[in-house]
Amino acid sequence: MPSGDAPHPLAIGGQFALGGSAYTLDSYFNLTHVLAKRDGADVREKLAIADILAAIQQPAVVSGAGTEESTSSGTETLSEKDWAEAERREAKLKLIIEAIRPSKALVKEIAEALGKSVATIYRWRIVHAKKGIVGLAPHHPTGGRGKSRLVDLQEDIVDEAIEEHYLTTKKLKIPKVMEVIEERCHRAKLKIPHPNTVRLRVAWLSDKKKAAAREGRKGARRHKAYPGIYDEAIHPNAVWQIDHTPLDVCIVDDVYRKNIGRVWLTLAIDVFSRVVAGFYMSIDKPNATSVGMALVHAILPKEAWLAAHGIDMAWPVWGKPLTVHADNDRTFRCDPVTRAAKAQKINLEWRPVATPNWGGHIERLLGTVNQEIQTINGTTFSNPMQRGEYKPHEEAEFTFDQTEEYLTRWLCGVYHQRKHTGLNRPPIRKYESGILGDAESPGVGLPEPITDPLRLKLDFMPCTTKTVQNNGVTWDSITYYDPAIDKYIHARDPENRKVKRKFLLRRDPRDLSFIWFLDPERDVYIKIPYRRMEHPSITLWELRAVRKFLREAGRSEVDEEVIFDTYRELQKIKSKASQETQAARKEAQKKKMYAKKSKTEKAQMDGANPGKPSATEQAQEQKRGPVGVLLDEDSIVALAIE
Repeated sequence: MPSGDAPHPLAIGGQFALGGSAYTLDSYFNLTHVLAKRDGADVREKLAIADILAAIQQPAVVSGAGTEESTSSGTETLSEKDWAEAERREAKLKLIIEAIRPSKALVKEIAEALGKSVATIYRWRIVHAKKGIVGLAPHHPTGGRGKSRLVDLQEDIVDEAIEEHYLTTKKLKIPKVMEVIEERCHRAKLKIPHPNTVRLRVAWLSDKKKAAAREGRKGARRHKAYPGIYDEAIHPNAVWQIDHTPLDVCIVDDVYRKNIGRVWLTLAIDVFSRVVAGFYMSIDKPNATSVGMALVHAILPKEAWLAAHGIDMAWPVWGKPLTVHADNDRTFRCDPVTRAAKAQKINLEWRPVATPNWGGHIERLLGTVNQEIQTINGTTFSNPMQRGEYKPHEEAEFTFDQTEEYLTRWLCGVYHQRKHTGLNRPPIRKYESGILGDAESPGVGLPEPITDPLRLKLDFMPCTTKTVQNNGVTWDSITYYDPAIDKYIHARDPENRKVKRKFLLRRDPRDLSFIWFLDPERDVYIKIPYRRMEHPSITLWELRAVRKFLREAGRSEVDEEVIFDTYRELQKIKSKASQETQAARKEAQKKKMYAKKSKTEKAQMDGANPGKPSATEQAQEQKRGPVGVLLDEDSIVALAIE
């Protein structure tokens, strides 16, 4: 962050408004409360963090027409070329982005290497701090075509020469690489870059990459990570690991209490403290949505989510991670997840190929989770030999909701609280000391609040582009409409008037009853419902099943009415079959699962549970005394001891 920026509201010295009064945060009491001074008063008040978060969170925006809206992150409309250029610039600027006060010499050196002015580099640094990677994307003002691309051609020559002649086992030195660059620039009639520019470019390369390319396996082994050690995980939320696993238990449906198979868990762990940052459980196999929703659950505060599930426990872990380590699985390494991570300023790193121990912390935790799950009736155990004659599909008794609640209670009440052998203390205590500090080291403080949870969720949703027709926008044969998009009917592309303009859409695959339309003029997302609002809500997987059924029946061309008529008929058949077949019961349970997830996720994003007392009001009944009571120094010490 560039120097001079004001601290965020939950940092020491941060300012916020609560209950009509302005406060300055003075110190941290614990992971759920802070001590703050009201403007004009000298005494400190004990305030619930959950109440502060709810107060500073952006309320849901509703337009004059009653349509729900959300802001855009700006990454959605970038072309592949502009996205790649923004990533390239961010990589080159890494040194000064991370520096508190970068030296003028360093800025000048980077400016020369990029072929930009020093002023431009400083401006990019400020823009990146405010907007993230989207601020570094190229601008395309009218009349900009035909400008010289001399710098880009030089970049290509330098990069290719380094790749082909420096990063090889020949171990050529910079002067030899310069000979290649000089020859190619001369042939292309380009200015020859200074050798220092090439040296800087090589210096930007990681030692690991250079050693592996120039020294082969020996060099690669020297930089190989080994499980249990992550030098960059020096504080909470510095590094997370995330992965999937099927839980070793069969579950039953809510209605007939019969087996519907196993569930999948996507879980994120904070490497510094080993606390579980968040998770996502589903009957469906892992997909990009599983990854996105697990990260959203992990990043947002969980008080309201716990309350919506009826779980009266503490899970004071939240905030954006700096880096997330993930497997090479396509559910992680896909465009929706990578772009969303960039939009949220999260560094996403993938497991190197053929390094099974790279994700040691998350894999050990998933193993520990399944060891606990194997104590539940209906367990599949970890292999057939362990299972023996036991029949999990006959012994299963937990529903999806019960399994999710059991896992949550075990994580919060047992795993977080018991001593971790690798830490020699409970994970939640390690996390607390990393945030608040202890006798050995100062804490990093509470993370910056998430003021727009809906935008966070939208960034992790899949997207596409479509034109607007007279009846609305159509995605996968389903049409959506709202008067807010009337002005874009048959709109022409402003850069090419010969073609129709396409607009960006996002949707939640678990509920296709509405989509989010990005209004390019206002740069906001607009919630657009079905054009035919009498249609039932369906999931993307149900839609695919209907289309597959119709294709197999010889109906290659179908419209919206055929799809929903067929869906209703299939639902009737499934309803009759639910008592007999596992697949039908599983599909019926998915509907309930997604409906409940929609409610609990909304509760988490809203940061409050309607009908329930606020965190401050609940705390007033606790033994420590009412929240908001003015505390003197003796009272604070007494409360801390207690």
